[in-house]
Amino acid sequence: MWTEYVTDTRVTDTTPPPTPTAVRIEGDALVWEATADLESGVAGFVIECDGRRVATLPEKPANPFGRPVFQNLLYSDTPSQPLVPLRFELAATPGTTDANAAGRYRVIAVNTVGLESEPSEPVVRPAPSAIP
Repeated sequence: MWTEYVTDTRVTDTTPPPTPTAVRIEGDALVWEATADLESGVAGFVIECDGRRVATLPEKPANPFGRPVFQNLLYSDTPSQPLVPLRFELAATPGTTDANAAGRYRVIAVNTVGLESEPSEPVVRPAPSAIP
């Protein structure tokens, strides 16, 4: 694997990344926790609402040192600071007219070779009239 990486930053990886955990609603944001994909790295996350893909984070991945990874890298394997938050603003959910974006949300991790994790456990954001 090291030889593959130093040759062209590509690593053969047939294992999907770990599933995001601790998915929850905090205020107007969906937040979660993620475990590193040690074989090829986490490139980003897909946000689903009611079974539809509503966002991909980051929208335009970039990395001047090889394949794009979610947390960005410096000249080593240390992510740049501050770390990119594992957060999605619900008011930004496309296809909804309500700024509070009610629905059933799940998060999917995507590694740098394009493999997707299993979806996270769902978290439900009730409609605004149901929020006390």
